[in-house]
Amino acid sequence: MESPSLDGFRCLNLACPAYSQLGLGNIRLRKWYDTRSGRRRLLRCATCGREFSELKGTALWNTRLPHERAADIMEHVTRSNSFKETAEFTHTHRTTVSRLVCIAGEHAQRVHDHHAQDLRVTSLQADERHGFVGRKDQPCWEATVIDPRSKFLVQNALGARTTDLAVRLLFETRSRLHDPHGVVLFTDGWLPYDSLFPQVFGRPYQPKRQGSRGRLPRLQHRIPRTSGHVRIIKTYHGKRVTDIRIERAAGSQRRIDQELEALGYTTPNTSAVERHNGTARRMNPHQVRKSLAFARLPHVRQTVSDLVNAVYNYCRVHRSLRVKLDEPVGRRQYAQRTPAMAIGIADAVWSVLRLLRTVVLPTPCRS
Repeated sequence: MESPSLDGFRCLNLACPAYSQLGLGNIRLRKWYDTRSGRRRLLRCATCGREFSELKGTALWNTRLPHERAADIMEHVTRSNSFKETAEFTHTHRTTVSRLVCIAGEHAQRVHDHHAQDLRVTSLQADERHGFVGRKDQPCWEATVIDPRSKFLVQNALGARTTDLAVRLLFETRSRLHDPHGVVLFTDGWLPYDSLFPQVFGRPYQPKRQGSRGRLPRLQHRIPRTSGHVRIIKTYHGKRVTDIRIERAAGSQRRIDQELEALGYTTPNTSAVERHNGTARRMNPHQVRKSLAFARLPHVRQTVSDLVNAVYNYCRVHRSLRVKLDEPVGRRQYAQRTPAMAIGIADAVWSVLRLLRTVVLPTPCRS
């Protein structure tokens, strides 16, 4: 694999005046050095004089395996193969697979935090998936929020199915949006969504106090006319859905109808996130139904989920997102896109190796 140009590197020293700035010409080649995974470049910042490896800040930092082999391990794991199966396929020890996947999952979450900011979305869908961690009697739910237009997974949260799970999911989702007051939210009938929607997507205001003494009234939230919340409540008999009731929980009905028309929906639904639930169970070995490959540790469960979500957003094309080319290229008439390309934060389909080699800032450089 060819080494990237030095123009794509930046200084990783937090105290450097040129920290994280591209195109300054301050990154120079110090020397080449040998590792077990091949020859690497030692870079030097001409501004502050600090030296760092070209892999500093990536998931491949201090990785002794060849990079193509490490990427192959991530490909197998995100194709719903267990750690043991991946170790057999790639001729690697199982503990090595587990260690690399955890490192890659933490890195993938940092990449997502860096890129998934200031998202311009007008509707969101939220749902939860059941899973396990440790033992089959210890459930671990994974709640997700997805943009139905671009199929981009905005946020996920893992834990027990309590109010705390919904709080972490919705407030972290809100921090990634450009305009949180112009969103229509489609959810199931889980009650925490209903109670948290005004606090997350509403505008806070302080009611006036009656008289001149006493405490101020509790802070209230006013839901703007540009947002709305729709609940799709399902009634089950055993494992079969017997009835579906749709209710407007908050917001303007006119705004909800406008968003449904823009999405091409005739009735409110959570089809995009339900479809993603099936995709996630096909990609994540810990989510495959009737499988014994569930995670033994919560940290492993979290990192594998973060890795799978990043690969889904940046590396896997979605057939419904393809666009027709102005002029066919040979027999190809459509350009395939990933959810990250559809939402506008990526310009090409990433490979898993590119995801692992992406430098995440801030990363303090060791002296």
